Amino acid sequence: MKTLKIPHGEKGASMVFVALVMLVLLGAAALAIDAGVLYTARTQCQNAADSGALACAGHMMTFNTLNASVVSKCRTKAIEYADYNKVLSTPVALISGDVTVDLALKRCRVCVPRTQARGNPVPTYFARIWRNSVDVSACATAEIAVAQTANCMKPWALPDAFNDADGDGTYDPGEYYEAGVTSYGTNYRQNGNDVGVPLIVKQANPGDAIAPGQFFPVDLPIPNSPDTGGDRYRDNISSCNSTAVSIGDTLWTENGNMIGPTRQGVNDLIALDPNAQWDTNTNSVVNSCATATPSCGTSPRVVPIPVYNTATYYNTKRQGIPEFVIVNILGFFIDRMQGNDVVGYLTEAPGLTLGTTPALDPRASFLTQIQLIR
Repeated sequence: MKTLKIPHGEKGASMVFVALVMLVLLGAAALAIDAGVLYTARTQCQNAADSGALACAGHMMTFNTLNASVVSKCRTKAIEYADYNKVLSTPVALISGDVTVDLALKRCRVCVPRTQARGNPVPTYFARIWRNSVDVSACATAEIAVAQTANCMKPWALPDAFNDADGDGTYDPGEYYEAGVTSYGTNYRQNGNDVGVPLIVKQANPGDAIAPGQFFPVDLPIPNSPDTGGDRYRDNISSCNSTAVSIGDTLWTENGNMIGPTRQGVNDLIALDPNAQWDTNTNSVVNSCATATPSCGTSPRVVPIPVYNTATYYNTKRQGIPEFVIVNILGFFIDRMQGNDVVGYLTEAPGLTLGTTPALDPRASFLTQIQLIR
């Protein structure tokens, strides 16, 4: 039997081949494992940034007056919520400089860095033969935007503010600011003018002329609710009606005297957040469940109320079928019942969507929505 002899010139060739293969395998492992780790770190940084930006903008919504102290509070809230997240099991640990608050644009930008400059880069594993660590970071920007749709609507159709040219305190033909005639499309103005204005809301008599603050009960059906006017109307006040109502929608009147159901519904609603109060110095709600731990989000006593086009109502009423065409949706803090009247303050309220119709002028909008824009 002959013995196979390896030529002297080929000795060690297999070791070179194995070394090359191992290098390729290490590269593949680095790509598979380290790239996955970096992708996970980037995703977790983005989640933390999104959380901080949304919390910052959401906290900004609770202030009707924006100033330097608000910047500090919003920045603190952004850091708090971002720090609830971890990147590769390591706390985010943001600093003040990672959060930018723009009061003019009502925006918050939060950046979450895992970088060498911050002393916390993402370590590599198989790729360590090339690099010990890689910088990873993510930023997010959230803003308060104009919304045109809301749920939890209260069934009170209020007349839009109008130009009382003759000074008689009631609406007359030609005294309404028609949409498009002014730059607002409505004469209620959120931007520093009407927020904090006290408002006494009382049920109107259909036979009387339109007067400020006098509402008409309107029908907002609740799915699976009792099909009786007074019960449904009361439930629409005391609870959150999930039906979405938008600017441009038409509402119809709820017939009958609703003074009793109004009082019952308002008292039940106030009981959901009994300690909440309106601070006239800051034009904001204080001592609310919204600022408690755990938070209720937004006080249930901050509610949206539809505002109708007085000219359309006046014309359709003369034809026997009055229509309430919504031109704005106000935020309203329900303070108390005063006899048969509801007393409260105009404020901002959270909205649902931006809507598909042309946006209401931001100076007139009371509905706001938090959205991520980057």
